[in-house]
Amino acid sequence: MSSDAWDGIEVVDAHAHANRALVPRLLATMAAENVSAAFLVAGGVVSPMELSHTIVTEGPGRDVDADNAELLEAIEGEPSLAAFCFVNPHRAAGEADRKLVEECAGIKFAPGVHGIGHLDPRVQSYVDLAAERGLPVYSHCIGNGALSVESYARLARRNPEVTFILGHAGRGNFDLDAAQEIRDTENVLFETSGGFDFVIKNAVETLGAERVVFGSEFPIQHPRVELTKLALAVAEADLPAVLGGNIRRVTHTRKGGST
Repeated sequence: MSSDAWDGIEVVDAHAHANRALVPRLLATMAAENVSAAFLVAGGVVSPMELSHTIVTEGPGRDVDADNAELLEAIEGEPSLAAFCFVNPHRAAGEADRKLVEECAGIKFAPGVHGIGHLDPRVQSYVDLAAERGLPVYSHCIGNGALSVESYARLARRNPEVTFILGHAGRGNFDLDAAQEIRDTENVLFETSGGFDFVIKNAVETLGAERVVFGSEFPIQHPRVELTKLALAVAEADLPAVLGGNIRRVTHTRKGGST
């Protein structure tokens, strides 16, 4: 009989990746780990090796589009799954982007893929769409320049009506600076995937449990790894908020992502 710390708690994965081929595996993994819902980003835009290199070198990135339409089609009829629209800020938001965003639960930037800074006017055009639709914005920040946590926090301060999610525990692994950089920018949440359990504990202490959300980074990381870290890092009383309540609150779950 299972005795996981998250038993009896609604677990909502705030950040996973999938495409049509991966959806069945994702659903099976969710069922095995008692994850009731997930917010997905289209995967396979660049190879893992290329993404790794771009993150390490902080650019230059590429002008490449994710297949958001394919992901939306793949999860149609799956009430536990919803998508964040993976936008390409090499161009400003247009009518086609607007139509895609209308089908999604949020907007996702990837500076490590595209190499476009958070304060670029083309990025702002997508944030404007998020503001119109009442959707959150997610970004994976890297480095200390235009793609950084600090620049993302500046973007959030310029758009206080929008909820922003800082992906992958800041710069990932052992980044204690990230929680400090967003501490006073209250419309930024901290997503945990990739961070050490010590870093997650620090984020809860610095920001409060109401600003921390669980993400798995499936399929690169297994949800059980990330859930186990949270069980070690987060007080039992705070687990319902971190594991699902907070992301539910900011996504409104108007389309998909429901149990």
